[in-house]
This record gives sequence, C-alpha cells and structure tokens, in this order.
Amino acid sequence: MSYSNRGSSFNNNYVGSNNPNNNNGINNSNSSNTPRKYAIKPFRSFAQMDTPTALKTFKSLAAAMDEIHNRNASTLSFEELYRNAYNLVLHKHGNLLYEGVWERLEFHLVRCAGKLVKRARDLGLGGSDLIMGGSAGVAASSS
Repeated sequence: MSYSNRGSSFNNNYVGSNNPNNNNGINNSNSSNTPRKYAIKPFRSFAQMDTPTALKTFKSLAAAMDEIHNRNASTLSFEELYRNAYNLVLHKHGNLLYEGVWERLEFHLVRCAGKLVKRARDLGLGGSDLIMGGSAGVAASSS
C-alpha cells in the first residue's frame, strides 16, 4: 500500500481490488497511474408531490399563519414551516403557496381594517377623520 503526498489519492495494488488503477496483472494500455476523482452526488428523489399532499401542507402553513396573527407563535417550529414552504416550491406548487399566502393576508387585513373602522365609529370619528388621521382631521375640518 502506498500513499501519495497529495493526501487525497489512494493507491491500492492488491490483486482483485476494485481500484481502477489496478490492472490485476493484465497489461492494459487504457489503464493509467493517475488517480480518478469520484464525485459523491446526493440522493435525489424524483417523485413529485401530488396535489392533495400539497393542499394538506399548505393547510398546515395557513393554520400557522393564523397562529402568528393571533400572537400565539410560541408553539410553532419555524424550521418546519420553512421546510414545508420550500418543499411546495420545490415540487412546483409555488403558485398554491403564493395565492394561499395572499388570501390569508387579505383575510387578516380585512378583519383588522373592520375592527379599526368599528373602533373609529365607536369613538365618533367620521370617514374623513379616518383618512386624515384622527384628531388632525378634526382640526383641519374645523378651520
């Protein structure tokens, strides 16, 4: 057994080894003494996520968005949420994610706007006062 000074090349000259540099006693003109570089590629699963699974994944993301909006995010795993969103995009369900997030945000914003309008009405502020910013609108309309 001999080791090269490069540190990354390993030469095993035992008969019957799987070393491509070992010709097992056969003189072959195609074999060379230069070490081959092997690349280890990660395992890739080519199975696409089906639509029911994508909808189930987004449903869990929507529930998490509701919890975040309700200020109850202490029980959520943001790593898991990120991984779920990433997997939706990776498996070509990015449009479902985009449209779903849009709808959830729109729902929460409309609900918050409704609460603000109700509070303003309870305080006796008119429509122009809401646009001008409350008391500044009152001062501007009285002059």
